[in-house]
Amino acid sequence: MSCESTTSPAVGPTAFPLVVKGEGIVLRDWLDADLPSMPGLFDAPDIAANTDIPSPFDADAFLSRIRRRRAQGVVDLAVTRDGGEPLGLVALHVAIGVLGYAVGPAHRGRGMASRSLRLMTAFCHQELGFTRLRLSIVQGNVPSQRVAESAGYLRSDDDVVERTNGLGQSKLLETWHWLAPVTSG
Repeated sequence: MSCESTTSPAVGPTAFPLVVKGEGIVLRDWLDADLPSMPGLFDAPDIAANTDIPSPFDADAFLSRIRRRRAQGVVDLAVTRDGGEPLGLVALHVAIGVLGYAVGPAHRGRGMASRSLRLMTAFCHQELGFTRLRLSIVQGNVPSQRVAESAGYLRSDDDVVERTNGLGQSKLLETWHWLAPVTSG
């Protein structure tokens, strides 16, 4: 698997613009023009229950949050087919190698989450040099576990962590990890 990426002259994962292509999708920065699409993607009970995306959803606040997080080393990219309409989100916390993803309800069942996670994993490994990446998945979130497995992640033996979800509820998170293939040479 390979990925193609473009960044601004200030090379790095938090540089603007960041575009990652492969797997039949394009991951790109969020735009002001994406605001009308956001509620349909993220104002869903299962997204709030399984992520830290708040409900009720506020698109303006969410776009501000994405931009604030970028300055803090967390990259949130829109998942698109061709660079146009956003279908979901993939995120990378650069300093600690933790990924996250969410696909809008209307776009599920087409492999978007799996392809996005595989593409972002390849980008992190090939372009950024990560040899280990992690996911935090709410216990019992079987669809997300399947996405993780399809992208080569395994449930780790790390302790379960308690976090607050987008509904303000306490949830237990399992850690899943991906390790770079060992190459001889």
